Amino acid sequence: MTMPSRAALAVFVSASLHAGIAQAQASYRNLDAGFPVRVEDATVTERYALDLDFLNLRYDALSDSRNRFLYEPQVSYGMLPRTEVWVRLPSYYRESTVTPRSGIAGFGVGAMYQFTVETLHVPALALATELFQPVGRDALPSSYSLKALLTRSFSPGRIHLNASIASFAVRTPPSLTITCPGGGPPSSCAGSTLPPLDGPCSIATESALAATFYCAAPQPEALQSTRVLPGDIQNHTHWLLGAGFDKAFPLASTLLVSDIFAEKFEGLGRITDVTAEIGARHQFRPLVVIHGGIGRHFRGTGYSTFITLGMTLTHSLGRMQ
Repeated sequence: MTMPSRAALAVFVSASLHAGIAQAQASYRNLDAGFPVRVEDATVTERYALDLDFLNLRYDALSDSRNRFLYEPQVSYGMLPRTEVWVRLPSYYRESTVTPRSGIAGFGVGAMYQFTVETLHVPALALATELFQPVGRDALPSSYSLKALLTRSFSPGRIHLNASIASFAVRTPPSLTITCPGGGPPSSCAGSTLPPLDGPCSIATESALAATFYCAAPQPEALQSTRVLPGDIQNHTHWLLGAGFDKAFPLASTLLVSDIFAEKFEGLGRITDVTAEIGARHQFRPLVVIHGGIGRHFRGTGYSTFITLGMTLTHSLGRMQ
């Protein structure tokens, strides 16, 4: 190879690497559900970019001094133009009064397609779907979700709107061992299933675990009318509506974000749950983003405060677009 050819090749390789790094340096602006808040933007992972989210941790402080941990590694890839696919594997650790106390909840496989790229007159629009398969000895049926996303930029920052609908399943326990958050009288609680993980990144994580806590408005007539048997599996619907706002500080490679969302677990007698969160994402290195957040589940069956922490490593498997 001649010297000019070698020089040209070196320039090409260097330009390609710098282009990939420059593109990755904006990944702190890409919001995914749970990294660090539930509401996400309508932007997919760049084509040929591989995001490795292996250090995503969540700690929940629930009522009655219950503490729970969630570890949820995820891998996402920009497989096609404006198309992202991902795989996630959540695992959990809960208080000693719950069985099972720890383990892998299951695995989720999903995809998102971005219909429009944001312009001066058109917001970014995307549609996402996921199949979640619980695992374990008493694994529940698979759950499915469909989510619509919208992102619009303004001078102060970006606004995000999310709306989703999903299926989930619960198994009727053999007995009604009632636990009242906050130590309330047992007469104030009756037979409404409280999913074991309050407010994880997706409904699938909650539905994958056996429901063993109860507390809601008294509803003996409702329980009698259903006439379910211990061990029966019931399928229900979950919906979520959320709005978020973020503000980017490019010179600091930092994004501040806040959101609020309402979600409803149909068929369980629970009132609508409402949660608010704040968080930040920071470009720690050209290919490394760290994030963290704090949230409060302040309305619904029981209350909780939670913290999220995580890190994303971005690799280019080709020319990023």
